[in-house]
Amino acid sequence: MDIAKVKADLDEFGWAVVPGILTETECNEYSSSYRSWIAGLLPNGRWPYSMKSIIQSYRIGHLEQTWKIRVKSKPVFEALWGTEKLLSSIDGVSIGRPPEDGITRFDNPGSHWLHTDQSEQKTGLHGYQGGVNLEEVLEDDWCLQVLEGSHKFHSEFYQRFPETVKLSNASDFCRLRETEMVDWFKEKGCQVKRVPCPKGGIVLWDSRTIHANAYAKEGRRSPNRWRYTVFVTMTPAIWSTVSDMEIKKRAYENMEMTSHWPSQGVSTFPDRNDYKSGEIRTILVLPEIAKTEEVRKLCGVIEYDFKDGQSNGESFAPKWKSDNGRWCCIV
Repeated sequence: MDIAKVKADLDEFGWAVVPGILTETECNEYSSSYRSWIAGLLPNGRWPYSMKSIIQSYRIGHLEQTWKIRVKSKPVFEALWGTEKLLSSIDGVSIGRPPEDGITRFDNPGSHWLHTDQSEQKTGLHGYQGGVNLEEVLEDDWCLQVLEGSHKFHSEFYQRFPETVKLSNASDFCRLRETEMVDWFKEKGCQVKRVPCPKGGIVLWDSRTIHANAYAKEGRRSPNRWRYTVFVTMTPAIWSTVSDMEIKKRAYENMEMTSHWPSQGVSTFPDRNDYKSGEIRTILVLPEIAKTEEVRKLCGVIEYDFKDGQSNGESFAPKWKSDNGRWCCIV
């Protein structure tokens, strides 16, 4: 892994690709596990609720294969932040069916879901999101699309469109609902880019980057290809607050899903499914890998020793516009 190039790409373009996180054998094993899980999840093989292919409930973030993939991706985030003392999101998984089957639609060039996952209050770099792909991704497949370089104009965007500020600060999310907003970024030189990724690679993007899931294009080169993308974000544990750590522990113990923020502003997704009834057949206890010391540290269940003389990743600290949520070291 050429971490210098990865960092340079993230700084310049707002995204980067790191190949070889997983072997082809591992990719095939994990994608097969997801297929089997979905087939038995709901009565009559009903497809689970998802949003643009992303599944954020049914405890998918706690499945054995999901944790194995997160652990395999950890060295990338260690290299990015300069520390092994990281916290992980318990984020969702994108499982996209081939539109050639007639159930899922093809890409419509006239529509998009372009958005940023970083609020106006958070200035500068706050995190790198990631998606580990279990299938090869070409530009015409299900993929991540970005407005390349848009992370550089994050604060300026909110100044130009002040009507977006309140909602972004409440939800850590801002969708570019108006064509004028997309055009504004294009005038800055930010063009829409569909990001390819080799099988077993991870796509990284700055949380300020305008991005979205993109549907597969009609007539694509690899028809009938599924999408399997496991979302993972890790940031230094030293950024976290006592409150964040408590939320993370509850999420781990109750097998809840979280947003992509691992250390600051941690939040969980409401899960109203009744797992005791037996109608939804997913895991009822954490898999063995989730009980390891490494994973328990990633979830904040076991605290790191910040005084052991090893790097804590404290050379960089995220910045906020106000003190409401400013990072506070848990040392």
